[in-house]
Amino acid sequence: MRIVMVDQDSAFDGKTSRSSPLGGTESAFIALAEAFADLGHEVIAMTKISKKIFFQNVSWNPISSKIKNCDLYIVNRAPELINNAPKDCKVILWLHNPAKYLNKFKNLRKLIFKDIIVVCTGQYHYESIPFWLKSRSIIIPLGIEEKLFSLNTLPSKPPKPEVIFTSNPERGLEWLVNIWMDKIIKSVPNAKLNIYAGSKTYGGRNNKTINNILNKIKKLNSNCISIYDPIEKIKLFKKIIKSRSMFYSGDEGETFCLSVAEAQALGLPCIVKPIGSLEERVKHKITGEVVNNDDEFVDAAINILTNDEEWTFYRNNCLKLQRNYRWNKIAEQYLKILN
Repeated sequence: MRIVMVDQDSAFDGKTSRSSPLGGTESAFIALAEAFADLGHEVIAMTKISKKIFFQNVSWNPISSKIKNCDLYIVNRAPELINNAPKDCKVILWLHNPAKYLNKFKNLRKLIFKDIIVVCTGQYHYESIPFWLKSRSIIIPLGIEEKLFSLNTLPSKPPKPEVIFTSNPERGLEWLVNIWMDKIIKSVPNAKLNIYAGSKTYGGRNNKTINNILNKIKKLNSNCISIYDPIEKIKLFKKIIKSRSMFYSGDEGETFCLSVAEAQALGLPCIVKPIGSLEERVKHKITGEVVNNDDEFVDAAINILTNDEEWTFYRNNCLKLQRNYRWNKIAEQYLKILN
């Protein structure tokens, strides 16, 4: 089977995730392409790269390349690319953000009469899809990189009270730092917040806004907060394994939250709010806590940093219950659409 995948937002290929930090959407695009190839299919992935390469059995082409035929054509995020699909193939629009923008007239007229399938990543995401498109929409979650499953996730004892933040700083980092300084650190004075974040992960997008947030935190000059440049996934996974927890408030624009999914799969209990898709990622009182307000968040944070027994309970449940999203299995769900 011949599968074509298209993304017009940035320049990346299969090598990028091995050598540089990369956003969740781009990482997912690469992983799905490679999963299709692992299953024995011919895969052509097109992005804003300038020259063609062949890597991990995927042919990476500039987005200007012409494709005459394929069996499955997957458009990443951008409805305007649907018209580039060859005739007589199945077309999928793969969404990563809340889908209300599809109600805009320019998108509605592109989609309303098209024979397409819309793929969203969970129930929260599905609820955002316009009513006129829901009958053509299905839920297929994102997967988790295969190399994660090969890592040793068994520390000999509960780690030090070190918390890790790996998401976009625009998504609640200032709020987290404020309650960290005002409340959490006063109850757990030896705790540390490690931030791995920067605009490099997102191809330089929103560089000014992200840098302003990080610079404001740096000016606190606190020895209980460390800010690090973004690092490639395999190195980041190893940092997550050594952490005690991930604290994250969530964002309404986040329809899957790969950073929390990866942390949970690595055995990391997470403290989150029920914002966006986070209630789908964290099992309350089983793999972490989903709390409703700041006071509950602080109480849960202090507890996970100091209660070894509860930390071990959550951690063991993470490893038992949160490792089901392997990309090859996800790719098979896409292929069922053709049956």
